[in-house]
Amino acid sequence: MLRWILGGLAALVVIILIAAHGPGALRAYKFEPTAPDPALMALYETVAEPVLREVPNLHGAEDLEPGPDGRLYASLADGRIMAREIDGGWSEFANTNGRPLGLAFAPDGALFVADALKGLLRLEDDGAFDVWLADESEGGPLVFTDDLTVLSDGAVILTDASRRYGYGEYMTSLLEGEQTGVIYKVTGPDQYEVLADGFGFINGVDHDPSTGRVFVNETWAGRVISLDPGTGDYAVLIDGLPGYPDNLAFDEETGLIWIALPSQRSPQIESLHPNPFLKRLAWRWIQIAGLPPFPPRPVMGMALNAEGEPVHALYGPDNAPFGVTTVTPWRGQIWVAGLERDGVDAYAVPEAIQ
Repeated sequence: MLRWILGGLAALVVIILIAAHGPGALRAYKFEPTAPDPALMALYETVAEPVLREVPNLHGAEDLEPGPDGRLYASLADGRIMAREIDGGWSEFANTNGRPLGLAFAPDGALFVADALKGLLRLEDDGAFDVWLADESEGGPLVFTDDLTVLSDGAVILTDASRRYGYGEYMTSLLEGEQTGVIYKVTGPDQYEVLADGFGFINGVDHDPSTGRVFVNETWAGRVISLDPGTGDYAVLIDGLPGYPDNLAFDEETGLIWIALPSQRSPQIESLHPNPFLKRLAWRWIQIAGLPPFPPRPVMGMALNAEGEPVHALYGPDNAPFGVTTVTPWRGQIWVAGLERDGVDAYAVPEAIQ
């Protein structure tokens, strides 16, 4: 009898080890982000309604970017880049024929695009896109080209969200807790250097033109960092965010940093991060039963001052299947849209946090 019991236990151990490390196993990593700060979540109490909703064939506006011509630009899921006139009305401005994500204008007015399928692109005067840094599918170094900002000297600060997973695979990146995101400094076609790396899905980026300081969202870590673009040195600006930060927009008029939070944090997934072995076993269960329920994904945004202190909290309805990936100030209102949402909404600026 004892032999049968020991044999059964040995078989069970073998099954568990195969489940955790066998073919198709999750390459899980230990990851210990700061837990969400309850004081920050408490800022989201009163639900505001948008003052304007626009859905003129605008699906998947992952980023919104004010242009030097006064118009508002949006990057859509079908490859188009749209422009909104000040008085209303959207029109096609360009098309990457890929998946444009982050948009940024250079000091000379040129549009740069972080295209998740093609890489870092620059729109030329003839309407064609010049590839400054290509996706790995085209022989370049980029895997998940995500967002960018262009400094006063023309250098591009670019985020490659993950060196392991490309566009559409972000949930696997979160489950693994992998930290391979890279921040590049690009000074010309195929001229680049790594400023910093080892991030848990490095994402939205913008900068303060008056100081040159760069601000970047590290999504899975739930934090924002402040980066010196000359040295690559960085410090945490705010940690313990109540959601996973995505795009980031610096408002030159107010000096505030607006961050989009497309989803609240997942306690089920994050509870597994400290133990990769358990995470590998959970992955096998997920393959059978599916992902755990997604956390709430209302409209959420936060504005920080230069010290990382919250100044505004934008909280909108939870009536769409996907949250917002961009929260952008434009002409006295806060404009929001999302990677997988329909349309673009505008909100009144929330009252300042007391």
